[in-house]
Amino acid sequence: YIGPERNLLDTTPGHSHRLHIKHPILSNKEFAAIKELDHRGWRSKVIDMTWPREEGEAGMVAALDRICQESEEAIDEGYSVIILSDRKTSSSRIPVSTLMATGAVHHHLVRQEKRTQIGLVVETGEAREVHHHCLLIGFGADAINPYVAFEALWQSYLDGMFPGDEVYESPVRVEQMYRKAVAKGMLKVMSKMGISTYQSYSGAQIFDAVGLSSELVNKYFCGTSSKVEGIGLEEIQKETENRHELAFGNSPLLQNDLDVGGD
Repeated sequence: YIGPERNLLDTTPGHSHRLHIKHPILSNKEFAAIKELDHRGWRSKVIDMTWPREEGEAGMVAALDRICQESEEAIDEGYSVIILSDRKTSSSRIPVSTLMATGAVHHHLVRQEKRTQIGLVVETGEAREVHHHCLLIGFGADAINPYVAFEALWQSYLDGMFPGDEVYESPVRVEQMYRKAVAKGMLKVMSKMGISTYQSYSGAQIFDAVGLSSELVNKYFCGTSSKVEGIGLEEIQKETENRHELAFGNSPLLQNDLDVGGD
């Protein structure tokens, strides 16, 4: 169940006025329905997670501050769901780390005592593996639409990478199998934590940070245990710009195959 919550210590008919989704990984069709939501007082607002490339070093921090501010304003304007989206990524716009944006918004709204007043959905091309989804959910996301993961699987199907396997008889089936696999993986992670329900796992941030500076953790992943210091905002911003340059630049590294340092 996602969306605004009522007083935990009371029980009223209004407590049932929430959105029930069957799976935390949203298909494109389900996500489109939430994105266009305008029903019984429920509306959704899309917040862009990208920043202009020409803003340079100050761009990422300014974007994170803007995202937090727009999220709080959405509550004041009566929206029930906010959608953090990196769909506007282009050669001139760089996407903020989805996990940092999610953690920043979640903790900003917690500090303002407004987190339970709105649902938080993420539309991202970054999330692919089970661990990515677990982190996003653990740091405050209510649901995720991993559109690039879906499109990569569909392309693999069209390229004939599942030959002779009757399980994958259509692109839709491939998507269903991916969602099922992610769900099983998340349940396995949750079971190792001793957590029995998805609601208890969401926003619980039961992780240790390794190699992140205390300043970064305290601002965007507040309360997370971090015993090994490491990189801060400056390094993450540079890595983000380098990755964007590899994607949209003319580097010969990605002309034929992936860099040996990646997947």
